[in-house]
Amino acid sequence: METASPSPVTTPRWPQARPIRRVRAVLQTFVIFPLMGFFSPLTVIDQAKVKPLKGGAIFISNHSSALDAVIMLQALPSRLRYRAFVVAAADSIFKHKWEASLTELLINTFPIPRAGGARPALDRLKEHLSHGWSVVIFPEGTLSRTGNIGTFKKGAAILAIDAGVPIVPAYVEGLYEVFPRFRRIPRHHASSIKFGDPLRPEAGEDYDRFIARVEQAVRTLAGPKGLLRDEPAPGGSHAEGSNYWY
Repeated sequence: METASPSPVTTPRWPQARPIRRVRAVLQTFVIFPLMGFFSPLTVIDQAKVKPLKGGAIFISNHSSALDAVIMLQALPSRLRYRAFVVAAADSIFKHKWEASLTELLINTFPIPRAGGARPALDRLKEHLSHGWSVVIFPEGTLSRTGNIGTFKKGAAILAIDAGVPIVPAYVEGLYEVFPRFRRIPRHHASSIKFGDPLRPEAGEDYDRFIARVEQAVRTLAGPKGLLRDEPAPGGSHAEGSNYWY
């Protein structure tokens, strides 16, 4: 029995247009980040490790909350923030056109299929990286069930090695208490993000070894919490399947 090919995912150009980027900057500065600060005052640690970066880069962190992307963007210097994509699963927020358009406007989301057919989107991201754009990816590929760090998928390593850009590891703390996957309304709790040194593949290092080293860097940033591991849901799930590349 033949299986149907996944539907192609379109990535519109309008979210990258200069006027839209200006609107996004205003909305983030005066609406999104202040609102986020009401629920979760943010402390940024070691941002100096990010500031020297020139050109495109891949920013990754643990993924314990749907608000992680907002924290990551808020913590980045503005010159990187306003030229950054946030990778998101095409079958989640992109299922509804209004939701897709809203997130594309506010945080410049970029859809990636997680049931196969990701290669065209991957190639498109490489093209953007080559033109100095950055990418925010959460390599666990799904929200943490426990607040602990799960196993990283290798999509970020594929992008970094093929595009020749560094991966910047970060650890976000506190957002699991604010808005974990099982809550519908955020609650007040302080958060922080700590950046590590940019990482590049070593000689002879393949995708799997590189992403394992990146995962260890995030666990090191987490301190004792990095020793704990989030496990997949019993029986697995679509979001944790072998084809979920990032």
